[in-house]
Amino acid sequence: MAEESATSYLEREIFPVLLPGLEEMLHVASTTEKRKRFNSLDYLVEYLYKHNPRKDGRDEITLAKIPFVEEEWKKNPRPPLPPSATLSEDEARLIIQAAYRGYRTRCREDVQLFREWQKGRRKEINAVKVIQREWRRHREEKDDSKTSEMNMNQENENV
Repeated sequence: MAEESATSYLEREIFPVLLPGLEEMLHVASTTEKRKRFNSLDYLVEYLYKHNPRKDGRDEITLAKIPFVEEEWKKNPRPPLPPSATLSEDEARLIIQAAYRGYRTRCREDVQLFREWQKGRRKEINAVKVIQREWRRHREEKDDSKTSEMNMNQENENV
């Protein structure tokens, strides 16, 4: 049997599966929402795994359940997707608007005065808590010393 050329091997074994996968990947990528992250390599790996002509029963498997992908992700876990890849345009718009409205509100003079007052009030409340805690600790130490004195007096009386 003569040795087969690389070109004929590619045309016979690889291209019949790879080319439809590339076409489908391009179609899916072009219809995916702009803000969503589309990982073409992930898509192609899953497509080729599912459409391997030598293996059956892989239609329902997802990328994360492919054995060699699972093994690789155990060794090298993927970082979580950034919010820009997971939020819809409406959700992103709301977050940006809320941040901007909060910024504009915090810039107002009356709000700044109120925040300064709150900061001072928190310091006062914290000071009161510290004084109360230290007073309780002092009272407990005083009570403990009285208790130990009484115990010593009772021991001396018993002797």
